[in-house]
Amino acid sequence: MLISIVAIALVALLCGRSSSVAVDYHKTEDLIKKDVTDDARKKQALDIVDEMDKTSTESAKEQKKLTDSLQKLLDDRATTTAQIGASMQPLIANDQATSEKLLDFRFQLKDVLTADEWTQVFPAPATQPSDAPAPK
Repeated sequence: MLISIVAIALVALLCGRSSSVAVDYHKTEDLIKKDVTDDARKKQALDIVDEMDKTSTESAKEQKKLTDSLQKLLDDRATTTAQIGASMQPLIANDQATSEKLLDFRFQLKDVLTADEWTQVFPAPATQPSDAPAPK
């Protein structure tokens, strides 16, 4: 049981990079359609976002298969830590490959959009007021 908990914790810590570069693809498409006026660049940008969405979907399916395989090992009390570690490697590699692809797509998208379009499609996150007292 302890091995299962440790393995799940490691997967959670080591995987998940791809989600940090993923976006809400439907919202991004809507914003591109709204804010990009040049039809050729709009089509390019939408094609890139479509590829990002496909990459994320395919990766999620693969992660599910790999996670299910890991779970079967974790359910078997005779599974060694080496077997668990070996089963985790494809999960980590898949997530890393996905995050690199998504980041590459983001750079491609940034090259297609103007600076103004980029800030409209990907607005800066709202800042929270600081809890620190105002300077005197």
